[in-house]
Amino acid sequence: MTIPVTEPARWCRLHAAEVATTQSRVLDSGRFILGPEVEQFEQEFAAFCATKEAVAVGSGTDALTLVLHALGVAGGEVVTSAHNAVATLAAIERAGAQPVLADIDADTFCLAPASVQALVGRITDRRVVTFGFNAQADVR
Repeated sequence: MTIPVTEPARWCRLHAAEVATTQSRVLDSGRFILGPEVEQFEQEFAAFCATKEAVAVGSGTDALTLVLHALGVAGGEVVTSAHNAVATLAAIERAGAQPVLADIDADTFCLAPASVQALVGRITDRRVVTFGFNAQADVR
């Protein structure tokens, strides 16, 4: 038996009328980038996250790039999981930093603390951000 991770077709069937109305509104406006629909989404998402602001971006890679820029990693190195998507490495490079790959823990598939520690120990004059699956950003 296969259990799908997501079922977008089912969701679309359940919300077909609302989706069609929204699509028509966006297409009729001619504003496919930014515009009132995105602004409304950002406001609603910020409220959902209990924060003042939220910014919608085009992809997860864009989101990671913005976060890394905000952390000021340009010119430094970012330690990340070797068990990762290439988009994460692209985001690190787009933010002006060099990706450094750390090993993962075989049981959790998260960053292996000893591997990260070994890498951080050899980097002496740069800001380091550890970044990977289920890992918190750690700026030093």
